Amino acid sequence: MNRARLRELGFELGVRAEAGVSDEAWFATAPDGAPVVLKWFPDATVADRYAVLLPGLDELRSRGVPVPEYPHVLVIDGWTLSAQQVLPGASVRNPSPAMVDQVVECVAAMVGVECPLPAPDMRPWGVSVVNTLTVGVDGWAMHEPLRTGGRRSAAVLDRVEAVGADADPAWFPTDGLVHLDLHTDNVLAGDDGTLTGIIDWEGACAGDPRFDLVSFAYDLDGHDQPVWGVVEATGIEPRVLRAYVAHHALRWTSWQIHHHTDDVPRQLDRAERVLDRYGA
Repeated sequence: MNRARLRELGFELGVRAEAGVSDEAWFATAPDGAPVVLKWFPDATVADRYAVLLPGLDELRSRGVPVPEYPHVLVIDGWTLSAQQVLPGASVRNPSPAMVDQVVECVAAMVGVECPLPAPDMRPWGVSVVNTLTVGVDGWAMHEPLRTGGRRSAAVLDRVEAVGADADPAWFPTDGLVHLDLHTDNVLAGDDGTLTGIIDWEGACAGDPRFDLVSFAYDLDGHDQPVWGVVEATGIEPRVLRAYVAHHALRWTSWQIHHHTDDVPRQLDRAERVLDRYGA
């Protein structure tokens, strides 16, 4: 994909999109003049994934969740090209309590939304959660970086694996749509601090939407805005909350060890703090 090829398709490429979207995401103008975010993937089958995902997003939108439309999904030269509607607002590191409440409501609205897409390791949701904690998933939540990253990271991994060893896949319902990457970069706020969008749904799958709530809280904890009381008030079972916390401790720490070593001490501090809170 390049500017000339996109222009042939009717898209005028702008600038690379900000944080919170993939490296191959650009602001652009669609053939009808509408502003969009373009993404492209070197795999024509990604279009099949969109075909399954978009009806679920339509249902979410009908329930009042501000998710973008995808007016163009094209297979071009063996690639999949998608155009995501540009929603108003911008991401904020520390959203207001009112906006946090709005995110909680959106997660609750994700229950009952059908989406047959599997988890990243292609297993059923509950099996995937336990497998991630006990074995890991390549490219998603890897154990090896923690095992070889030093004494502290290895100790965190021991705790994560212990949570997985005690977990039962039946604890984790598959009763809705999971964004799977719900953090502050993917949540937009308007000038008045209210929620205007939840973006970047390409990794979504079927599972337990409460996973997203724990993901969002884990991210806010890293921005010195603990919101665990809000999560606990939703009534999520302690054993499920513990497993989801351990999942995020694994994933975030592993990712930073692999990609951003300067941030690893902060990640380890957070992982230890949150695991302590939930007895893991």
